[in-house]
Amino acid sequence: MPCRNLLTVVTTLILLTAAAARAEVKVVIDRSDAAEFQENGVPAPSQNDAASKAKFSLIDGRRDSNSGPLEVLRDGRLPTKGDQPESNFFFDQKLDGGRIAIDLGHAIDVKQVNTYSWHPGRRGPQVYTLYAADGLARDFDGQPKKGREPTKCGWRLLTAVDTRPKSGEGGGLYGVSIADSVGIIGKYRYLLFDIFQTENDDSFGNTFYSEIDVVDADGPATVSTPDVKVRLLSKSPVSAPYQITIDFTDATDLKDWIQTTLQPAMDEWYPVVVEALPSDGYTAPAKLSIAFTSDYRGVAATTGTRVVCDVEWFRKERDGQAVGALVHELVHVVQQYGKTRGASGNPGWLVEGIADYIRWFKYEPIPSGTRPENLKKAKYTDSYRVTAGFLAYVVDKHDKQIIAKLNASMRQGKYRDELWKQHTGKTLDELWDDYIATLRESRTESRRHP
Repeated sequence: MPCRNLLTVVTTLILLTAAAARAEVKVVIDRSDAAEFQENGVPAPSQNDAASKAKFSLIDGRRDSNSGPLEVLRDGRLPTKGDQPESNFFFDQKLDGGRIAIDLGHAIDVKQVNTYSWHPGRRGPQVYTLYAADGLARDFDGQPKKGREPTKCGWRLLTAVDTRPKSGEGGGLYGVSIADSVGIIGKYRYLLFDIFQTENDDSFGNTFYSEIDVVDADGPATVSTPDVKVRLLSKSPVSAPYQITIDFTDATDLKDWIQTTLQPAMDEWYPVVVEALPSDGYTAPAKLSIAFTSDYRGVAATTGTRVVCDVEWFRKERDGQAVGALVHELVHVVQQYGKTRGASGNPGWLVEGIADYIRWFKYEPIPSGTRPENLKKAKYTDSYRVTAGFLAYVVDKHDKQIIAKLNASMRQGKYRDELWKQHTGKTLDELWDDYIATLRESRTESRRHP
């Protein structure tokens, strides 16, 4: 899989003692938020490396019931998205990792060992210790369980890997390349990965491993899986310091529209949304991605900083509601309400109402359909356009900053219905009754003067 847009996070040199390994091992760690590798020290996953036909054994620990089989670690492929359990191998959520052994069939001159992982959260980084053996030692144990030190049963320590960032969850796509700085790592038949959790604050700390490659110094040139991903990366000055990646692998027919219409609109409006929804101590995400996929149905949805879009719906609406729908999703990227304790109690109608308010009263030229048809049955809790119209009324008649104030309270987990009276002098229900009365009066006037 050819690679692009990779950020090299750190390169470390680990000097091992003569007893531990043959020379100097170089470890290169690459991390990408854009979900693509660039061959910047870490090569793309290979289809024909020495591990592709090797025997992988789970010698300690249990595979999670949602995990893919061990075979996914040698198929030369990466997942197609960041949270794709069946395309990764990971240990059961109740365990602190486990051990995986690789039997290459015979001893080879190991030039490189490369490992890959991908998850949007804390299961993205890699934490493991790598051992190697030729299997000739008298005391060699090919399946040492956790608790038994491999160096005491015929294994050599090669290096320890820990790609966890100093701050944040560290989600992303990781590549680790282990090689000798001057030649080969050594002549080995067996490799042992002693794998650990990235965290133990909850039960979901086991890394999503996507691929393990072993490069034979005397083997054929490695062949990478063809890259089928098609992406655009924002470069417009108006989007600085933000970066928006658009993946249209499943919608190449939309390329011209994405380039000429969607990407410029996203670059322009993301900073506008950020400015409209501030709060003390908050910094909006600097990077986000939008992916058009045939696997999703339902217009669009946002999880964290990733927006997924229904390809078929956007094909139909590219000259209609498409851009506006994604402005709505940009609001969800900026809101990030779930990051604070207590914020999960925020009313969904208001979360969606704010997103539609920015869409229909800031982005769209005409606030289409924001007035409810049935005034007797309508309620501010109807969400989306109905709530957006109500918010526009409160902004216009009572408090120009009400959206920013409510947003700040929700982001801090401090929203209460009493805030409406605090900011406007009227309760939520009183404001709604006034709004409905205004709509009734407006309809009466329109009948009088058609």
